[in-house]
Amino acid sequence: TMFMSLAHRNLLDTVCRLKGCDINSGVLITSVPCGIIRINSTNKMIHRYLFFHLLLWLSLTLVRAFGIHSSPRTTPRRPSSSNAAARSPLFRARPSTINVVSFRGGGSVDSSTIPVFPKSPEEYNFIREALLENVMFTTLPKDTLDNLIYAFERTAVNKDDVIITQGDICDGGDYVYLVAEGKCKVIVDGKVVPEPYGTIKGKAILGELGVLYNQTRSATIVAKSDAVSLFRVNADTFKSVLNKLTVNDDPELLQQIDNAINQVEGTKSFYGGDIIRQYKSNRSWLWRRWRGTVFEQNWRTVGYMMLYSLFFTGGTRLLTDPTWKFGLIPDKTHPFIIRLDIIRKIWNYQMSLTTFILTFFVQKAYTFWLELYNIGRRIQGRFNDIGLLLATGAKRNPDGTFTHESEKLLDDVAASSRLLHALFWSSCARRFSVLGTSRGLERMASRGLMTSQQLRVLESLDLPANQRHNACLEWMMIRAWQGIDDGTLRSETSFSDRLMDQICQLRASYATIGDKLACRMPLSYTHLVQILVDSFIVLTPVALYPDLGAYSIFSVGVLT
Repeated sequence: TMFMSLAHRNLLDTVCRLKGCDINSGVLITSVPCGIIRINSTNKMIHRYLFFHLLLWLSLTLVRAFGIHSSPRTTPRRPSSSNAAARSPLFRARPSTINVVSFRGGGSVDSSTIPVFPKSPEEYNFIREALLENVMFTTLPKDTLDNLIYAFERTAVNKDDVIITQGDICDGGDYVYLVAEGKCKVIVDGKVVPEPYGTIKGKAILGELGVLYNQTRSATIVAKSDAVSLFRVNADTFKSVLNKLTVNDDPELLQQIDNAINQVEGTKSFYGGDIIRQYKSNRSWLWRRWRGTVFEQNWRTVGYMMLYSLFFTGGTRLLTDPTWKFGLIPDKTHPFIIRLDIIRKIWNYQMSLTTFILTFFVQKAYTFWLELYNIGRRIQGRFNDIGLLLATGAKRNPDGTFTHESEKLLDDVAASSRLLHALFWSSCARRFSVLGTSRGLERMASRGLMTSQQLRVLESLDLPANQRHNACLEWMMIRAWQGIDDGTLRSETSFSDRLMDQICQLRASYATIGDKLACRMPLSYTHLVQILVDSFIVLTPVALYPDLGAYSIFSVGVLT
């Protein structure tokens, strides 16, 4: 389609009005494959006018294609880093505009403009390093990354000022923030998130996911330091430069990943903050439960079996010429009901055997759950032991506080341990399985649960997904040995032996869970239970119909 400039359209509209035509209905311009322009009009003057403008348009296109400019460049160039004016506050407050270029992986951006806020070399390098630490920006071409860097403007807030509010909708007037100096605290549902996710420091990016994927703010960010310096970029500008939401991204999958990450990092409490759902001796509370209950596990099977019972009841009335009304107990003397009595007796014998087998099966299932619970507690104990050893063996200042090197070592080991825990459960728990996918790993890196370097290492490992967490164990051990070698940790042999022994016991505890999941029950036993239960349920509508009639439909649901 040929788009005319506003001036050309106004001129054409004037000609049409003089001749009694409407530009939108009297003239139709369409494009066809061979480049021919077909014009439907009843006026030769309009034909000539449009032909003239078509030649003019083609001429301008050729001129622009060969780089011939009729006027000097009016868009200001990006200031040089050595330009003193670029560093002055007056110049920084007057943004210019540049054209957005297309980039790999996100589609092309149509010649829209974005603001440019000149940066000093220090500011440019700071923003660039912060962006490249986030996996979301590591694949951007240099031109696109530069466009994004120069679109950030500097601002500042005071202590207790709210930067982002939980629940706000990310619209065009919102911002993506980058912390330059100072600290911020994270508040979810009115509660401060525990460390380390509760404090945001320099180079942290805030709000990019909500803006990019049009989600509401998931947390409130408040300035924690006396003064916090920030860089910010407008939401529309950010999305136009970083148009990463492609057809390959499923919004529901991204939301599922974020929910799992929120549970892992503690920004969303699970079971009200409890590790195990607590029993409450209240009938109404129990009936309101859904997740993890028999209702969630079996509602489809119950529905299918009740539908099967309904078809059997309806078929009986259509094919057997019943002598009783619908909703009443069937006639015991009817020939069809007499035949069903044989199946009912077989069903009663099978019920005794099935009930006994299921009782034993449920007991074994509870024992299996209790064993896994005890292993989980042992894993928690190993983490506590490792943390205690590191905290007491780390170097301290004369006033008893940790040195900067000790804090860095403790943070590194803690980060690896959290990543270890998340990756392990993603390999064996359905609730967190999405975190083990490539998209889940990328999102974990973009949200700070791992670094870009760690992500690259994990993706390059020639290991199955259920063994990937062992890399995090190695990182913990390597970081501890580095601390021992450089004097950050105690160098006594007894200390290092005890520390490494606890880490090895942690690995063994994790491996025990995988072993138990792999052989939780013998195949022959589970096969027997499945056959008994399925055959018992299939015979239930037939066996109960002589005694209950149509009411057997509801009884089948309860028994299932």
